Amino acid sequence: MNWRKYIHAIYKPSVMFLIIVSCFVTVTMDVWRSWHTNQSQVSWDVANYYSYLPAYFGNNGSFEFNNPGFENNYLPVYPGDNKHIPKTTYGMALMYSPLYALGYKIAINQNDPRDGFSEPFYTVLHWGTMAYALLGLLLLRNFLVKFFSEKVTTITLIVLFMGTTLFFYSVSMPEMPHSNLFFLFAAFLLVNYHWHHKQSVGSSLLLGALIGLIALIRPTDIMIGLVFLFWPMGEKFDLKQKFMFLLSKWKTLLLMFLAAFLIWLPQMLFWKYRTGHLLYFSYPGERFFWTDPQIINVLFSYRKGLFVYTPLLLVACVGFFFMRDRLKPLRGLLIFISVLNLYIVSCWWDWFFGGSFGARAFVQHFAYLSIPLAAIIAFVFEEWQLPDWNKLARLLATIVFTLGIGLNLFQTYQYVNGIIHFHSMSRATYWLVFGKAKLNEQQQAEFWGTLYLPDYDKLRSGENRDQ
Repeated sequence: MNWRKYIHAIYKPSVMFLIIVSCFVTVTMDVWRSWHTNQSQVSWDVANYYSYLPAYFGNNGSFEFNNPGFENNYLPVYPGDNKHIPKTTYGMALMYSPLYALGYKIAINQNDPRDGFSEPFYTVLHWGTMAYALLGLLLLRNFLVKFFSEKVTTITLIVLFMGTTLFFYSVSMPEMPHSNLFFLFAAFLLVNYHWHHKQSVGSSLLLGALIGLIALIRPTDIMIGLVFLFWPMGEKFDLKQKFMFLLSKWKTLLLMFLAAFLIWLPQMLFWKYRTGHLLYFSYPGERFFWTDPQIINVLFSYRKGLFVYTPLLLVACVGFFFMRDRLKPLRGLLIFISVLNLYIVSCWWDWFFGGSFGARAFVQHFAYLSIPLAAIIAFVFEEWQLPDWNKLARLLATIVFTLGIGLNLFQTYQYVNGIIHFHSMSRATYWLVFGKAKLNEQQQAEFWGTLYLPDYDKLRSGENRDQ
């Protein structure tokens, strides 16, 4: 084994950043965690994702838990048998499974309860899912260096992780699916790149499994498969050429489909056992309103606006126009997927997706948005053709990135300390707390008085969606 090769790789700026940021989040983890003392991180959505593991490995397959560390009311009741059933699929439980196994081993060693709800399970779950997010950054780094220099890749990773809500969902609430999906998206981009250079059995199976698992965890994110279908074969995208190429690789496509199907099979068998149907819509009373998309709210509302709580993403949007040379054929594809995701998110009945920091439905999509972000960074820091303006452009870019990162970290601190509300922020509330690390008694009274509570009954019915 060539150890010098790996030792030399450590000293690359992008790898050094990943090492430094891993140390940073390890040391400061308690500053950012949002569950503190009164509430377990295994609640609400995470409770549904996680419940498959303690049910089948500690409760004889039953979701009727009798444990003070877990509230059954997080799980809905299936009307067919009046017993609890997870609202979500088992996809995240599959991601959690090696962490659950490690937690089980630690529970044995510490003589703690082995039902899945004791401290070893929760601690390992938090650290393990945080590791998924950091591994996702590493995979994304390995993808970006195929197109960009080390300098550009390093700056892109810094901005993407430290300057967006990816940081919160990687460090504060990594148990949620978003940073885990970011890891899967990054893995997909890298495997997809290699598959288009060499269609091996292993890469085909892995690509199919990734698409299947992504769609299992979040069905609408199956749109990432469009990247595979429309990935360019040369300097220009030729639909006929790509169709004929895929047709010639039908055997590998069959392997991909088989891998995706095998990922879905346990879920379909579970639904068949519990509901009598291979496919089951587990979100009764919830729906999309396809003719009433809340696009402006999703992007700019003070409640959860994407650009309000992650303004640096505006830079990535501008970056679409700087995708040149090898990247140019990808521009239309990535813009289409971004717009499609925006439309789907804005049509969901709860367009702000409950209690969360910022627009959480976009976090995993930051993986491919790193491409236009890196494109504009490459232009400013490497390709600028006006020598007299080089230093000024780089200085301005550095200032913008520094302010954006500072704002993101500070607002993350505000959110985990209750200064930014989880679903009721208004214009008045936002500017009341802006820049404040602590509220005095008068400000606290104003805070609660300016919140704009959502009316969930009206949202479900489609009435007054502009909240």
